[in-house]
Amino acid sequence: MASSSSAADEKRESVFDAAAEVFAQYGFRRTSMNDIAQAAGMSRPALYLMFANKEALFRELAAHRQQQALDAALAALATEAPFATQLTDAIQVYEQILYEPIAASPHSAEFLDLKSGVSGDVVQQGQVRLINSLTKALEKAQSRGEVSFDALGQTARGFVELLLSALYGVKSKATSVRAFRKQSRALVRVFLSAICTSDTVLP
Repeated sequence: MASSSSAADEKRESVFDAAAEVFAQYGFRRTSMNDIAQAAGMSRPALYLMFANKEALFRELAAHRQQQALDAALAALATEAPFATQLTDAIQVYEQILYEPIAASPHSAEFLDLKSGVSGDVVQQGQVRLINSLTKALEKAQSRGEVSFDALGQTARGFVELLLSALYGVKSKATSVRAFRKQSRALVRVFLSAICTSDTVLP
């Protein structure tokens, strides 16, 4: 039998899944707690026992998805695969969890807004953690001689920030998830080709 804590975690995950679908369909402003409660198969009072209001739920959902995406990226960076493959996989799995589920929504910007969105600071913190993690991985690869930034005059952090900025551009113009995956993979490959040493095999 599941413990009370694991049951509560499963219920919370179920609510997050339902809320994500409703927010993606209607947007933050048009979504009500009643909409989310109905989608989650629970009463509105029961939902309010879990979350103080819609803003709190939205922020916790954003933080939860950020953590899931970051955990997956870190797992990809910890494999025994060549570094170029690790980095490519880390970025792709991060986006598969955080961005792709809302890519088709006309309200996706509300999830990803770093400035004025309800969860803007949460998204910003997640981006900083991703940058720090990728930077650390690149610095380790540099110490092993797998990559070099000499020709670019860049630091590992500067490289990561430039890569993610370019990836954001791809994200804003991609017409489908399939197109985004293809274009983002090509972008990462181009960036890696500029820093990988001659004996590194690109994915």
